[in-house]
Amino acid sequence: MPQRRGDSGLTLLTTVRDDDLVLVTAAGEIDAASVGDFRTVLAEACVVGQKLVVDLSRVGFLSCAGLRVLEETSRTRPALSVVATGRLVLRVFDVTGAAEALDVRPRLVDACAAARA
Repeated sequence: MPQRRGDSGLTLLTTVRDDDLVLVTAAGEIDAASVGDFRTVLAEACVVGQKLVVDLSRVGFLSCAGLRVLEETSRTRPALSVVATGRLVLRVFDVTGAAEALDVRPRLVDACAAARA
């Protein structure tokens, strides 16, 4: 699957691992300008595979709208794990309580294992 770079500066790369796990890697900021691209890529990824990992380790900011997209995706794709390491991104998960509803991991290897479990 191709890399997508929107006018908003968010870069999204979708790859398939071992024919059963789809990895969406985001780099940049997920805000009002880029959330549409984020939603589209995650919806496409849900069609491709049963297990989904969203790597936000290169994301500097995650808006509430971006968080809402993750929550919507988790209802569609229960085998969803999220990698988050950035201070601002982790703060959004903590403040909203979304860390309890979503499977948020500090490392990609852990998120892939959780999605496969």
